[in-house]
Amino acid sequence: MTTTTPCIDVIASAIRECRIKRITCVPGYPITELAEHLISEADAEWCINEKVAMEIALGASACGSRSMVIVKHVGMNILADPLVTASTHTTGAGIVVIAGDDPMAAASQNEQDSRYWGLLAEVPVLDPNPENLHDTIFEAYRISETVRTPVIVRVTGKLLQSECACTAREDLERNKPEVHLFDRSIWEYSMHGRYQLFHRDTYPMMENLSETSHLNRCTEGEGGEGDTEACIISSGYASTLIESIMRRNGPGIPHLSLSFVSPLPVKRILDFIGDRRVLIVEETAPVIEFQLQPQSHKILGRRSGHLPYGGLNEENILFAIEKIDNDEIALDTTPETLESRGFTRSICDDCPFIPVYEAIRSVKKEKAILIAGDMGCSIRTAPAGVVDLAYSLGGAIGIASGMPGKSIAVIGDYGLVHSGLQALIDAKSKGRDVLVIVLQNRVSAMTGGQEVLDPGEVIRACCSDVTIIDETAGKHAIERLIMEKLGARGVSVIVVSGACRRCVHLD
Repeated sequence: MTTTTPCIDVIASAIRECRIKRITCVPGYPITELAEHLISEADAEWCINEKVAMEIALGASACGSRSMVIVKHVGMNILADPLVTASTHTTGAGIVVIAGDDPMAAASQNEQDSRYWGLLAEVPVLDPNPENLHDTIFEAYRISETVRTPVIVRVTGKLLQSECACTAREDLERNKPEVHLFDRSIWEYSMHGRYQLFHRDTYPMMENLSETSHLNRCTEGEGGEGDTEACIISSGYASTLIESIMRRNGPGIPHLSLSFVSPLPVKRILDFIGDRRVLIVEETAPVIEFQLQPQSHKILGRRSGHLPYGGLNEENILFAIEKIDNDEIALDTTPETLESRGFTRSICDDCPFIPVYEAIRSVKKEKAILIAGDMGCSIRTAPAGVVDLAYSLGGAIGIASGMPGKSIAVIGDYGLVHSGLQALIDAKSKGRDVLVIVLQNRVSAMTGGQEVLDPGEVIRACCSDVTIIDETAGKHAIERLIMEKLGARGVSVIVVSGACRRCVHLD
């Protein structure tokens, strides 16, 4: 029997059935709503950053408890260290990492594709669509406990906002999972020996699981013109777009929908393609396309100009299908601007830190310096000329440390505790000249208002030159304070406390 349910509820249902004991999350679009749902329904918890979240899951796994890590795509960069090692170190009970990708960068600093982590970390990656999302969670744990590595399940904002088909499959195990503990026999091998063992035994097992996976589904065309000349391969939510187009226009082009995408089921794909040309429809990057390119000269997709880079819509896909007989086409590559996108990025009118930004702008003009920012609210001031650089959450202090003279780093309290403290410690221990302006609103304002613990004691333990003011200080007083601290050697910290008017504060 098949029912239609919101995808977030489908994941929550699968988590209950899989008896997952430990769920760690870090907020950020598009996974914040899912994480909040699981915090209320399944005892999930927020973590200070993604590396810590992954390490907690690994500890739970070693002791026989199934675990799950939920992060957005850029969070995968933070947890990469333990993830990459986990594949050859091996795990205990199943670990699934839900990686939330943001095609079209609706609320992210880049348009990254989490499927690449399967190639780098050599772990299985599943890319579900609404039809098989429920089964994918079960399959992920089965695979993880078979090959003893974490498994990445890539989701997107569109997928999480969709209605899912929740189909009961009799061949999937629904009973209490076996207890899988960490096997210490791995310590009999050197680190090089572990890699040899992994590629002798484990990776071939992953390849076989991919080649035979029921999550990969083929739909052959029925009497459509050109059946033997062209076909389509898709993965993840893009498969749903293909199926929607096929339902409206009638079947005609053979379609292979992939959800087990790393290792790629190359044999099955090549058998499906045969002598036909193939259009690869995937979000966000040409991950499948690049892997198949050496196998065939008939691969169409982004490199051939049929599809744009980044997220896709039905209009993009219809255009590519109409041009499927062309080897190459010229696609409009005009980069999107804020204006053409239809919105502008600006600070909130009632932001408590407006006097701080105005003071920084005045100092910046006088000193002719660049301002290092953070991937928090301060990036909204970049178009107005306050913040100049912002590469990562928690990165402002490290960036400022590389600038000549005494530089300014603007960082939120969440960015500081997430990953900025290490740069603060480094700057203090090396005697660097940096002025750190911490915007303390006690919440992660960009991701929904999650509570942030007060980092004041840690800041004072690291630095002696610490000044704490609140939002009632005016622009001129803040400007004088900044100028004073720029004249002092070493690390100086100004903590500005203010209440975000848009977030619900947690007491």
